[in-house]
Amino acid sequence: MNTKTEGKKTGIPVILCIGSDKIAGDSVGPRVGTLLKDCFRLDCFIYGREGAAVNGKNLEAYLSHIRAVHKDSVIIAVDACLTDASLSGGVYVVSGGINPARAVTGKNNPVGDVGILGAVGGTADNPLSSLLAVKMVNIEFLCYKIAFLLYQALKSD
Repeated sequence: MNTKTEGKKTGIPVILCIGSDKIAGDSVGPRVGTLLKDCFRLDCFIYGREGAAVNGKNLEAYLSHIRAVHKDSVIIAVDACLTDASLSGGVYVVSGGINPARAVTGKNNPVGDVGILGAVGGTADNPLSSLLAVKMVNIEFLCYKIAFLLYQALKSD
């Protein structure tokens, strides 16, 4: 067995775009998924896009499917996040995945091997009200930035 590839995931990457396309501040994942699939035509598996969102209601079902079908693939999870208002608009890469429901549930259930977080606004006592207050024009720019970065990182020459 080749020790350089032992334990490494060698399959086609999976991009899991998490969020709701019904709430502007939570639409980063579905919008990025749509951009990757329709505009950039990235050659990888993409789950979650506008009209077919991966969210709290169906996340576990998607994860079960992905784990069964894409055993050797790196899972890149994309989601929105709330952080310090001065960091809004930033893109953050997190090794070990992300925790999409932590702001709402307080539970720590990481998803993915790598996480890409798009900072949409500042934290507040009520995360939902913060997500509702985000301007769609800011989201659109942020989503394009994330999709382009993923395209540049994963495109096959």
